[in-house]
Amino acid sequence: MINNKSSATGDYVPEKPSLKAGLLALKQKNYPQAIAHLEIISQQEPLKQKLKAKMGLIVAYEQTKQIDKAITLCRNLTKISNDEIQTFAHRHLQELLKKYPPKNPKKSSISAPKPPPLPPPHQQQKIQTGFVPFNPTSEQNASAKNNQKQSQKNINLSNINNSVKNSNQPSDFVEHPQSNQNDIDTEKNQTQPLSTEINNSNSKPSNQPHKKSTDIAKDISDRSSKIIWREAGRAKGGRQLKSPNLTLFWLEKIVIGASLYWLSLTILKLTLDITNDFLVWMPYFRPIQIFYRDPTRNFIIFLTVLFVFSPWLIDGLLILGYGLQNLPTTTLINYSKEANKLLRSFCQKRKIQKIKLKILPIDVPIAFSYGWLPRFFRIVVSQGLLDKLAEDEIATIYAREISHVKNGDFWLMSIATLILQIPYTIYWQLTFWADWVLDFVECGLPDFLPEFIKSCLPILVSGFRVFAAIISTLSYGLYWLLKFPILWLSRRRVYYSDRLACNLTGNPNGLTRSILKITIEMANDIQNQGKVRNLLESFELLMPVGINQAITVGSVCSHSNFESIFNWDIVNPYSHWLAINDSHPLLGKRLKILSLYANFWQLETELNLENLNANAIEKNQLSKNQKEKYLTTPSFNLQKLLLQGAPFFGMLIGLLFAGLFWLIGGISSTVGLWRLDWLWGDISILVGSLAIGFSIGIFIRINHFFPDIKPAKILQHPNLLELLTAPETLPLDSQPIQLKGQLLGKSGISNLLGQDLILQTTEGLIKLHYSSQLGPIGNLWPALTNSDYLVGKSITVTGWWRRGAIPWIDINNLKADNGQIINNGHPVWSTIVACIFSVWGVYMIYVGRF
Repeated sequence: MINNKSSATGDYVPEKPSLKAGLLALKQKNYPQAIAHLEIISQQEPLKQKLKAKMGLIVAYEQTKQIDKAITLCRNLTKISNDEIQTFAHRHLQELLKKYPPKNPKKSSISAPKPPPLPPPHQQQKIQTGFVPFNPTSEQNASAKNNQKQSQKNINLSNINNSVKNSNQPSDFVEHPQSNQNDIDTEKNQTQPLSTEINNSNSKPSNQPHKKSTDIAKDISDRSSKIIWREAGRAKGGRQLKSPNLTLFWLEKIVIGASLYWLSLTILKLTLDITNDFLVWMPYFRPIQIFYRDPTRNFIIFLTVLFVFSPWLIDGLLILGYGLQNLPTTTLINYSKEANKLLRSFCQKRKIQKIKLKILPIDVPIAFSYGWLPRFFRIVVSQGLLDKLAEDEIATIYAREISHVKNGDFWLMSIATLILQIPYTIYWQLTFWADWVLDFVECGLPDFLPEFIKSCLPILVSGFRVFAAIISTLSYGLYWLLKFPILWLSRRRVYYSDRLACNLTGNPNGLTRSILKITIEMANDIQNQGKVRNLLESFELLMPVGINQAITVGSVCSHSNFESIFNWDIVNPYSHWLAINDSHPLLGKRLKILSLYANFWQLETELNLENLNANAIEKNQLSKNQKEKYLTTPSFNLQKLLLQGAPFFGMLIGLLFAGLFWLIGGISSTVGLWRLDWLWGDISILVGSLAIGFSIGIFIRINHFFPDIKPAKILQHPNLLELLTAPETLPLDSQPIQLKGQLLGKSGISNLLGQDLILQTTEGLIKLHYSSQLGPIGNLWPALTNSDYLVGKSITVTGWWRRGAIPWIDINNLKADNGQIINNGHPVWSTIVACIFSVWGVYMIYVGRF
């Protein structure tokens, strides 16, 4: 029933009516004052201000039960030629008509304008099931409901500025506001708090014309701000998801911890042996005698010290390197009261006085946690996360972090992350100082220095840079090698933390939105910074989303709906195997599970992942042949998978042969055949067989992986979305491709291996793999051309498209605008590496040592 009331403004008449004052009153729930301001603004101000005021009035009228006025305004706004304003009006109009049905159906039978397509009817029902965490009393339940309503209201209000941004321009006009990478761009997020909107409410509209595609970063970033979220609801009380059995998870943690310990100790022993062998080979040097001793005992003591002091050591690293600060509880409450309630309840149950909250002063939204006991537990978030996520979404992120304590994985991940920081810190510190001293010398030496020093200093700097290049490259390789055993645990724990976070908040849709927003903003940060931040790379294992998986997915979200983007993740039968080298599970599969959690509570889902192929066909307007390809369920081809992973399966076959030789040696020893008993337990046979199997796998795969690039087969500037959503593609398919864009990445020595090269096109970001034709020597030798000097410039990339868990392009050549071409040596060096491993394996088996 529609309940009408007269205007609630009373006798209050503002002296200086303003949009800012009206929105502020609306935020403070002073609805009469808000209506007094906004009604005047909606009649007097320019069109942009009018629309903002009318959208605010809809909310104020609803809260003061002036439903007819709210419905009238909604119907008026549906006629505005702006898609976002129409969506806002349609959504509110449907909610009002459903919540307040008309008294007389005949008089109120005028149908609302046809809204955009909605989810299936079974997903539109608002079922009063689910639960409210930590609130057993009815009073607390009511408080939770009010918090939820306020959060939803803030989300809707936060769309006002963004929706009317281009309302006085044609609907297909794209505006590109100026951005500052050092400031938090509050206009990039649809769900920012109302306080942020108030601060921006008096900003002047931009009248800039449509910009060319040369400013790619601003173009993509601006389009990503136009994403319209479904704002699906949350559970309100009742059932919980069944708690998983963590027995297997604990066994996995034990195995992974032992693997990390063994790998670290083995690398330490090899390093000490190689160092002494090198000193013996060098003239005038003697080996270090202490390096000949068994380092196991000292290594265990070292790990114990790291483990005990890990919270404070990570604190110090983050303070010195990234500006870590304490986050006051009052500040968190201003952004998310629900998150503060979660933390208080957690502390009460764990009998902890307080969790230490930290904040990083960066605008990219990230969060992670570390410690080794609940009382020493820390949760770190960035300022960007607080600014760009809604209140309920912030709470889901905090729920994910405290779930790591209950799941018991935070202590192992903390010590593993701290171990990884050792080689990574050496890498980025050496590269920083090596580039700094070069800049210092090139900028000109002080006049007071003697000429002898001036002449010698460039030579010393060159020597230091060579040393820094070698050590930093080895350190970065060591970082990735030590990271490998942790990847399995890093992926597994994400599923457990997501599940428990949904149980704690009853908000799987809020967690879905937060994950997607973090992914999008990570990609935007790469475009703004022109590279991947060291923080995002070094602490990737602890974050909600991996930086590598965010590069392409986060940058193309503005060009397609999310469902079509995640088509490959869910449909491809090989996707699980191809994610084995990733730090996080596939986003598509992860979000599909969150949708199932929403179905458990009979909620509308934020993403419709039930019929992905149909969504991709409708969105991308595919041809008849392409439709048949999408509608056909991909079949699992074991031969194709074996060929894709030939080097790794070759290692497995080598392991089987080594086991067979050991068995022969054991049997020979038992029956007295002393000529063969040496085979039993010979480590050189094991390692040599692994190396030979790896090399044979490379030889088998190399022709399929790097086919000849013929001009007739090259895809010239293809549609990136079609490449991403093709359901059956594998990296092995090796589609020749040519794209033009801007080259992003680190510069100087920090990118000698070409590990941080990204192509920025008008459609999104793509990871690039590059290797000099002379291999590592070509990267280290400064006189030889490499890709470093092209960073930040426009280039044309020709290479092989790889669709894996993380899409990338293996470069064949890079062509600059001035016509210079840099060729890639990946195929040649893959062959050389295979030969080296083959010879090394045979040598180890022959001499009986490695």
